[in-house]
Amino acid sequence: LKPPSAMETAAPSLLCALTALGLRLVDGRFTAAGKAMLGALPLFLMQMLGRLRQLSEAKKKHPGTAEQRAMCLNPVIDKQDFEERFIGTADLESGDFDYIVVGAGSAGCPLAARLAKSGASVLLLEAGGEAHRSREVQMPKRMYGLWQSEVDWGFRSVPQEHLLPRGRVIDLERGKTLGGSSAINYNMWVRGAPEDYDRWAEEFGCSGWSYNEVLPHFKSIESLEGYDPRYRGDSGPVKVAENFPPMEEVEDFMRACEATGAERNPDYNAAKLPGAGLTQFNTARGGREDCFSAFIEPLLRWYPKLRVASESFCHKVLLEEAEGQVRATGVLLELRTGQLITVKCRHEVILSAGAVLTPQLLMLSGIGEKEHLKEHGIRCLRDLPVGQNMQDHPFVPSALLGHQRTPEAPGAQYRNSSSMNAQLFWQSDLDKQREKKLQRSLGADIQIIFLNRPDSSMGVKAGLFLAGQKLFGSLTPDYRSDYKLAASAVATLMRSLLKFQSVREAFTARFFSLTIVNNHNQSRGTVRLRSANPHDPPLIDPKHFSDPEDLEAFVQGYRRMMAVLKHDSMTKHMDPTGVVPLPSADAPQEEIETYILKNSQTTWHYSCTTPMGQLGDPKAVCDPEGRVQGVRNLRVCDAGLMPVIVSGNTNAACVMMGDKVGAMMARDYAGDTAQLSSGRDTAAAPVPAAGVVPVALKSSL
Repeated sequence: LKPPSAMETAAPSLLCALTALGLRLVDGRFTAAGKAMLGALPLFLMQMLGRLRQLSEAKKKHPGTAEQRAMCLNPVIDKQDFEERFIGTADLESGDFDYIVVGAGSAGCPLAARLAKSGASVLLLEAGGEAHRSREVQMPKRMYGLWQSEVDWGFRSVPQEHLLPRGRVIDLERGKTLGGSSAINYNMWVRGAPEDYDRWAEEFGCSGWSYNEVLPHFKSIESLEGYDPRYRGDSGPVKVAENFPPMEEVEDFMRACEATGAERNPDYNAAKLPGAGLTQFNTARGGREDCFSAFIEPLLRWYPKLRVASESFCHKVLLEEAEGQVRATGVLLELRTGQLITVKCRHEVILSAGAVLTPQLLMLSGIGEKEHLKEHGIRCLRDLPVGQNMQDHPFVPSALLGHQRTPEAPGAQYRNSSSMNAQLFWQSDLDKQREKKLQRSLGADIQIIFLNRPDSSMGVKAGLFLAGQKLFGSLTPDYRSDYKLAASAVATLMRSLLKFQSVREAFTARFFSLTIVNNHNQSRGTVRLRSANPHDPPLIDPKHFSDPEDLEAFVQGYRRMMAVLKHDSMTKHMDPTGVVPLPSADAPQEEIETYILKNSQTTWHYSCTTPMGQLGDPKAVCDPEGRVQGVRNLRVCDAGLMPVIVSGNTNAACVMMGDKVGAMMARDYAGDTAQLSSGRDTAAAPVPAAGVVPVALKSSL
């Protein structure tokens, strides 16, 4: 796409600034806020001019360069913090690889590690750069600042017709660096409910994926001391720990949960999920434990046949068609220089690019809904329901002001915490009815997370969010996109001002939050192509609240949250009325529903867009070993492979899936090396006998 001119980019931003300034007038005079904005206007205009200069320079550069990376909404990582140890080069074209893994994230890294240990030659590709060891990434409490930054793909949803205001667009962050989303997430370690995996095996025909069959893989990937060894591992590559040290506010949250009817659960990652418990984080020596650092870095010295290529953007999978058979032979890559190369492999290509990018790659390669591919001039080689079953976990936050200012505390004291320090897993009445209908246990659908920031960053974030809503919300439901340059300039200005002690002291109010997550969301969304250009982000439509049951579940979860918040052990720390006024627990249903629809966001748990299922299932894209149906030598292994989303954060489940699929492939490679090297392909899962029913696209797409 032709990039906009500097004037085209600046015009709406300048209009936004002038309009916002006008909103600060009362009876023709500036309010105190208006005077403050007027005083900051010269600094704001300087930031705008700086961003315009950056935009002009970036136009001359190729994606992946520092100049292009800096044109994101929120540039926070210094240029020197991007390493260049693994930059993809043209010699990949002549490489000798057994397997190509696309995506060095939560599933791709453990899968590549399993294959490398089997003796296979493996190429691990990553479109992003090498910022996983930067200071910003390694400090989990700074994860807020990484969103919409150089290490984020910066995806956004299509307008959501069921959210308020109607047509609101939500940010859909995805990690774009070595480690993938494990490098920018909350680093919460949540497996989900044991019932989730039994459901995969029994209801969806995914043999080999019952809880008892995935448990050994969960144990093999984690290292955690002092827990029940029947359920937990103590020598795996992923270090898991609770927050340190214990905090009074967290213990009081647990007391409030118990006093309002919940049991205390010492380990929600063991035999059962429901109950109140301390959050477990994947951390190592106080820093973030991203998957590249945990699984790949330790192997590079000892396994020379494992090669990593960063800033190597995959356009599509190379497919050959002969005698009615389709076979994957390699990938088409774009290097940082802009050069296009083809990289071949002897055995298999594995797509681990995530539940958004993997479906896009499949569709660009000719695998997907036939009519949809035809719209973009792509020949359909396999008609499969790619991108038609998107699932996610919406969440609704609350911002609560503490009674005291932020205490001075050593930074290292809380460095292993993303501040999500305790949580309650609870089952709504609606979910209990669902259990009776399905005749199986489902665990818990509502997750209430207690967030406690021991520093000022949350206050700044909440303040900027509220200011954006007040200033620009009346202009457009998507002010972040329409006025991107202004928003970016304001964020840059704020970071500059916060370097001054006097400014930081203005943001030392203590902030808390209780966040509600619906883990059994019934709405189903889609991932669709925007165009046949691989650089165009896909059209992502989570369709939040398109199923009425989801709103009812949130209302029940909201009332449960308010019961906890109003307890004496909580109110002694914070004002329960909320920075954004919270409806009372006994408020009318409509008032609570309005609050939920106005404030709902995503937990970034996009899943199920390339689901596995029983062989021949017309709703499945892959078989239970991740093989794409009807295509030889092509697999999927990421959150998109889930047939139904797990009851909690998805990172731990993705790591387990990468380890399990990698173990399957390593077993096959070790047993079949002789036959494979003589030319035998890995078997393809058969094409479903029934036709794929097209999903109608909404007009908003």
